[in-house]
Amino acid sequence: MHERPNILMIMADQFRLTTLDGMGDQIPTPNIKRMMDRGLVFTQSCCACPLCTPSRAALATGKYPSRCGVTVHDAVLPPEQETYYQALRKAGYRVGMAGKSDLHKAETYCGNGMLPSMYHYGFTDPYETEGKMNSAWFGRSESGGIRPMGPYQRYLVGRDPARLEALNTDYKSYLREKRRFYAAPSILPDEDFLDNFIGRAACDWLEQVEDDLPWHYFVSFAGPHNPWDPPRENYEHFKDAQFPVPVADDLAGKPDWVKQRAAKETGGMTAAQALNMRRCYAASVEVVDQWVGKLLDTLERRGLWENTVVIFCADHGEMLGDHGLLEKTVMYEASVRIPLIISAPWMEGRQDTNALAQLMDLAPTCLELAGVGWNKKDMDARSLLPLLRGETGQENQPHEVQISELLNSLMVYDGRYKWIRNWNDTDELYDLLNDPKELHNVFAEYPKVIQRLRAYTFRH
Repeated sequence: MHERPNILMIMADQFRLTTLDGMGDQIPTPNIKRMMDRGLVFTQSCCACPLCTPSRAALATGKYPSRCGVTVHDAVLPPEQETYYQALRKAGYRVGMAGKSDLHKAETYCGNGMLPSMYHYGFTDPYETEGKMNSAWFGRSESGGIRPMGPYQRYLVGRDPARLEALNTDYKSYLREKRRFYAAPSILPDEDFLDNFIGRAACDWLEQVEDDLPWHYFVSFAGPHNPWDPPRENYEHFKDAQFPVPVADDLAGKPDWVKQRAAKETGGMTAAQALNMRRCYAASVEVVDQWVGKLLDTLERRGLWENTVVIFCADHGEMLGDHGLLEKTVMYEASVRIPLIISAPWMEGRQDTNALAQLMDLAPTCLELAGVGWNKKDMDARSLLPLLRGETGQENQPHEVQISELLNSLMVYDGRYKWIRNWNDTDELYDLLNDPKELHNVFAEYPKVIQRLRAYTFRH
């Protein structure tokens, strides 16, 4: 067995921090809890951008979106940008993945999952699939037949082309005819659900990978991203469940663009519709949790657990009706906060930390775990390894503040106060110690706080 640790990184798409066990959403996640019970749980972790593509580019490079050249959704990570996947490969690691990468979102074609670009980004064993929404969109050949855009669509066509056609029709209806909060069980057979396809591929790789060299394996699930259409079996587990209601907000003090968006997304949504949405979200979460359990079981069965660091994270959160909003692309807690759990072989029991960690910090963390050097002047991210080793002094804190970026806004958070700079609209400041639900904008009341935070707004 090699001395350097394996790294298994499991990412969910659009997964709330509060969905973790005991953090508010009241959704059972027993397998993720297995990691929490013997790992470091970050209770204030956030993403560098509450949007899929920029967030994942920041993770790959350890740089804020504005510095790695990916600030919008439909983008491609510039080939000249160095990734930590490349650094691990150069250091002798097998670097594999199964699922959604979003490193070339503007180019939706994934081929057989092993495009040359994925090798360039650093993967030796890629199996890239379509994401949740892109799983339904396919091309046409000159004769009018289906041209699959990736491995999952190839799988569906192999099973029955009518299934992909039906998924396409269903998702078009969701986007063009139904309200955004619409949720219902998948029209596909349970075994054909995208996350079940990704989970099977990931388990197959872990079953077969040789242990002669260290590896970094990235399992990137497509859920619980909307459309919230879980497999029927999982939906049945929650069809009568009760969940907390969304955070109610009269939106006083919020910028106009937020008010307009809330009216469009959830205006007229009934309590029953909100509960149905949360039930389907919970069922989608359960799918991810079940596969987390199977991945952990595979490690244990193969004797790999003793030399593998396991990470659970998400690219961003999900509003799920809080403040009248859905999905992401806002700087409120449900959107910007992410689950981040790191379980290492030397750790016993659970530890919680309120360190101001960010998703992109996993880049230098993985490099240091592998014994690979990195340039602190080049990366905005900071290693979390000292915290994993129990070094909790102030000098081991990753950041003085957390920063998250969107084209229309910027968040600066110091552990208590969150300043949201809305370009060309109302600025917001929330005292999360006394107002954790972000209901009271106190921007005008704390000019000294703003003055202090202002020093960080363009210093990355």
